[in-house]
Amino acid sequence: MKGIRGGIRRFSALALAAALLVGTVAVPAPRTASAASVWNVYNEAMRLDAQGKYTQAIAKYEQAGRTMAASADYGNAGRMYRKAGEAYVKLNQYDKAVSSWDLESAYYARVHLTQDSIAVKRKADALRSSAELYYETGLSAQTLANRSRGLAPLEPANGILLGAYAEQDAKVHQSSGGKFYTEEFPKLTGRKHAGYLLYFTYGTRLSTIQSHINKAKANGTAIELGVQPLGGMSEVQDNAYLHQLAKDAAASGVPIFLRFANEMNGNWTPWKSTPQTYIEKFRLVANVFHKEAPDNVAMVWAPGAEPIDTIQDYYPGDAYVDWVGASLYSIYNPSADPLKQGMDRSSHVAKLDTIYNLYANRKPIMIAEGAVSYMYPEKMRDVSDWSVYQTQQLYATLPMKYPKVKAAFWFDVDTQGTTDRVKYYGLSNNAKMLTAYQKAILNPYYLSDIGSGTSLSYNRIGAAVPAQKLKVSAYVKTWSPTLGKVIYRIGGKTVGMTVTPPWSTQIDFTPYKGKMVSIEVLAYDRQGKLVTTQTIKTKVQ
Repeated sequence: MKGIRGGIRRFSALALAAALLVGTVAVPAPRTASAASVWNVYNEAMRLDAQGKYTQAIAKYEQAGRTMAASADYGNAGRMYRKAGEAYVKLNQYDKAVSSWDLESAYYARVHLTQDSIAVKRKADALRSSAELYYETGLSAQTLANRSRGLAPLEPANGILLGAYAEQDAKVHQSSGGKFYTEEFPKLTGRKHAGYLLYFTYGTRLSTIQSHINKAKANGTAIELGVQPLGGMSEVQDNAYLHQLAKDAAASGVPIFLRFANEMNGNWTPWKSTPQTYIEKFRLVANVFHKEAPDNVAMVWAPGAEPIDTIQDYYPGDAYVDWVGASLYSIYNPSADPLKQGMDRSSHVAKLDTIYNLYANRKPIMIAEGAVSYMYPEKMRDVSDWSVYQTQQLYATLPMKYPKVKAAFWFDVDTQGTTDRVKYYGLSNNAKMLTAYQKAILNPYYLSDIGSGTSLSYNRIGAAVPAQKLKVSAYVKTWSPTLGKVIYRIGGKTVGMTVTPPWSTQIDFTPYKGKMVSIEVLAYDRQGKLVTTQTIKTKVQ
């Protein structure tokens, strides 16, 4: 009989969960007065919800959720907070919806509904608002000297090397002569770039790109050599060809970032292989180049920023990797909108988080190639305002939030490619994007030459901030695809306002010396509607 009673209890719980998941109000007969009470509260919440009385419904959902959690009924408590979150969405109170979904995810995890917990957490993260504040400062000569010790090959002590892929942009390069990207791309963008990406087929001689090497020498630029074993990993052997390739690279006289068999974590490359095979071949190539070209070649291991699940499986090891790179692309995709409102709410720069968090404390990070498309390809709709904002956010945020990013290569090409999505990344074909890029790279933190550096640095405002007049900037992430204005307040008083990422303004902290202050960051969309208010507490000293 004990086993039968246990089975009935399990059946009742499963039936209830199924009922809640489809949004019905039917509930099993309560076993106690307290159980009856909590389900009466739930039924009342559903009635109010159906009537459009969302605020009252939320209060009832949360009451039921608290009661269920107190009795360790975590699965159903989570479902109560799911319903509360959905009601907050109907009120356009997305920050509160995120808080509800955080509780839902946490309660699911407590009853081992792991996949449900992960899915809810991802939804919450997609809409989560946050703000980080930074202030500009300068590094002393001694600090820069200290940072210069133990650097990876070609790594700057401070700053980000500017790079691009521009060989296929007909407005800056013509293979028949007349225009060459190393000379024309700086004219287009307004700044010299430190390096250019060039694709190279494994098995061919370095002399096949001799004109590119000559131009790199003449213009003082590096080459990011995207070495592609198009015949598969089996062609990569410890043989005379590989050793000669390394010797030729050493003799080339130009700095080379050797990016071998990139995006190995995806399924679209001809060199797709098992992690074990990939690691074996990368180590082989690294050993040969470290031996034959130790002075001017840096080995770059560069997965795609997505998919993230198998990235670590392909890591060859610290001894073989000099830089960690990533392919970082965004193409407008409203189908992933967690609010089902037909908007792409993803953050381009946040796609870097996984690789950065895994490897930045070990290796310099490079955006080996990447861009934001200015067209929604499925509808052939111009989304330049979205792509401009994402580009501004990327180049504004990297120096502050991602200081171990030491190089960033923009993919300057519009291409049909071999996939089903047309890609529109070319700066020369979109005036808005070109202007955004030109302005973004004016920041002196971006470097034009290998071996150069900058004293400019950014300190995050945390527990304390100096009692000085400071240039404050912010990384602000919200559920809104774009923002149009940020206002800063201290003690209810406006102390700064700005309309462009990185949301920079001058704030004088001198009057608050010795005090604990709360800096309010008010973010508005482009229609002037308040999106979120975030608060950073800090001691002025």
